[in-house]
Amino acid sequence: MPIIGKVGRKTFKIKALNTFIHLVLLLGAMTMIYPFMIMISASFKSNVDSQSFSVYPQFFIDEKMLYRKYIEGRHNELGDRLVEQYGNRYLSFTLLQPPSAGRKIYSDDWQQFLKEQGKEHNIFDYYISEQFGWGIYPRNERKFRNLMKKETGNDLQKLNEKYGTSTLSWEEVRLEERSITGRNFTGAYSGFLSNYDGFRSHLDYWQRDYISFDGNFAAVELIPEFRNDLKELNAALGTNFNNWSEIKLSRTLPEGALRPYWIDYVTRRCNIHHISFKEEAVVPWQEFLKEKYDSIELLNRTWKAAYESFQEVDFPQTLPHSGALPVDYSFFLETIAQPEWILIKSVEFDYRHWLQRKYGNIRALNQAYEKGFQDFGNVPLPEELPDYNLGEEKTWQDFVRFQADEESIRLKPASQKQFLEFVQQKFGELEELNAAYMTNYKSWINIYPARSIPENSEYRSDWLSFVRQKVDGRFLEIDSSQKQNWQKYLAEIYHNTDNLNQDWHLVWNDFAEVPVDHYQIDHQIFKEHKTSIFWEFVFRNYGMVLDEMLYNGRAIVNTIIYCLLAIITALIVNPLAAYAMSRYKMPATYKIILVLMLTMAFPPMVMGIPNFLLMKRLGMLNTFWALILPGLADGYFIFLLKGFFDSLPKELFESATIDGASEWTIFWRIAMSLSKPIMAVIALNAFNAAYRNFMFAFIVCQDKSMWTMMVNIYQLMQRASAGVGFAALVIASIPTFAVFVFFQNIIIKGIVVPTEK
Repeated sequence: MPIIGKVGRKTFKIKALNTFIHLVLLLGAMTMIYPFMIMISASFKSNVDSQSFSVYPQFFIDEKMLYRKYIEGRHNELGDRLVEQYGNRYLSFTLLQPPSAGRKIYSDDWQQFLKEQGKEHNIFDYYISEQFGWGIYPRNERKFRNLMKKETGNDLQKLNEKYGTSTLSWEEVRLEERSITGRNFTGAYSGFLSNYDGFRSHLDYWQRDYISFDGNFAAVELIPEFRNDLKELNAALGTNFNNWSEIKLSRTLPEGALRPYWIDYVTRRCNIHHISFKEEAVVPWQEFLKEKYDSIELLNRTWKAAYESFQEVDFPQTLPHSGALPVDYSFFLETIAQPEWILIKSVEFDYRHWLQRKYGNIRALNQAYEKGFQDFGNVPLPEELPDYNLGEEKTWQDFVRFQADEESIRLKPASQKQFLEFVQQKFGELEELNAAYMTNYKSWINIYPARSIPENSEYRSDWLSFVRQKVDGRFLEIDSSQKQNWQKYLAEIYHNTDNLNQDWHLVWNDFAEVPVDHYQIDHQIFKEHKTSIFWEFVFRNYGMVLDEMLYNGRAIVNTIIYCLLAIITALIVNPLAAYAMSRYKMPATYKIILVLMLTMAFPPMVMGIPNFLLMKRLGMLNTFWALILPGLADGYFIFLLKGFFDSLPKELFESATIDGASEWTIFWRIAMSLSKPIMAVIALNAFNAAYRNFMFAFIVCQDKSMWTMMVNIYQLMQRASAGVGFAALVIASIPTFAVFVFFQNIIIKGIVVPTEK
């Protein structure tokens, strides 16, 4: 019966109490649901959004976050490749922003070029996007692995026999391409990887991530040398680059300041498959070979060739992946060849030639690509320092410091250090500053520059001096209301937009300046394939977990067998023990129960080592016996069942005995039949204990063929990303959640029936 009657429920106090209780319960429920939602949200994440804690994955509704995830996957999570491809525009995937003015023509021309010449490109020209990731199986890694599974009927042993490999798991069927541009990359794959070149050549063009040799040249030769400071490079070399993407790797030996860097890059770093030679290098090449091999027969045997004389030996059109020829070629390049003989081969040069054939002249290309500004009214005013174009950066700083309305200037709090140096140099003592500024600072560390121009006259004067002379431009901001003044200022100093475009390097003057703009191209690829990209990130983490469970071991089968055995043994051993102690009043019954109950006082971890040693001596390690035997009898289950059997009327057993029923019939037909609700609870608890058993299963079943799901998930989380780990936990929680949802009535009966008895 209810504790509070119907009449009592109508009073205000009871209603208030009832409302308060429900609110407390609701709050408690929320504290349980919130962490679970965080876990579900984290199960969809990758490295770029792993630091974002939210109850839903951001990329579900935020296109910018989805874009970052895609670019991270496209560049195989390698930040150095992001720097190369995007001209050092962004140093991290978390800082990545889509182009403010995306132009489809970049992508259209690039795709048309690939349709016409894409088949000419090979393993040395491009990476495969979404082919490798830290702790994750990206799209194209899964495709290649599934291709190998299909070829061998999902039989790892057949794969090893066919290709002469010793692969221990399907996870090893993968490839990490990281240094195609480097001298040591040969592209020579063996075993099952011999299929990789054919696999990658049949992928869609949008899944190719073409190498930027311009970006690689800057990244390995110039950025480290000048500490990523383009201003320092310009000052040291006498150049006038506005951004890193303007630096191009010349096809031939350049004149000027970049000459020694070009020589070092080409002779020591660049992959030899992108090096060719002019005609004047042929004779020195033949003389080098003649001196090394002495006879043409020895060269033929070494190269597996059929030349009649050394005069026939020309430079090969394409180098083999391995053998003596690439070694000789590399030695000639590094020690004998003159820099003037060397030519660079790359997709970038081919693309520039293709653009020149299509557009005819550079002016037509600038018009088609809408390069530069046609009117000062179209020039936007950045609210923060435009730090990717040195020309625009200098003009913006001059305007903000000396031309903009003083009321529109803002200082960022990050300028505190510079401001403290400024005021300490002027005042020396804190008391002098407080007296001048009419402030009451207790310590220098408490001083932050005013966000906007202050009212105090002396503070105002110092603030403006600091803005105009001292503060780094990165800490300045300007209100957008100054846009017209900005455009007027540009018109005054540049007179016409052609001068502005030339000073800011917004237009190309020659086809040699035209880059392969991966920044624009990748963004257009993202827009065209956004739906496919979205669903890839929805299922990617879960796909890796399922792949691990279904194809890498027997974790699911082992867990099912283990849980069934645990339930069966719990429903046989415990009821028999409890029934015996209930029916036959042995003198030591309560002592036995006390011993059984005492086992509950020790944590399972304490019993782990003795149980392990026992199983080891019995020779049962890595068997289901090792999992089942230590928990065969449970003190709590026996105690619970004995109490229930004691509560049953003795007349039932007596009448059954008079009717001639055997003890087994009494146990099975009467005692067990009446205790079904409790048996259901015991079965549920036995399932739960077996399913979540990790530590003991990890100790006694170290053979991979005997891993349960919990052990398998633990091993997976050691090498997987955090998102995959959370996805594994979500999948692992589904069986227990389903059991409690579908068997909740039985659980309630198991709790209520013993109480009623």
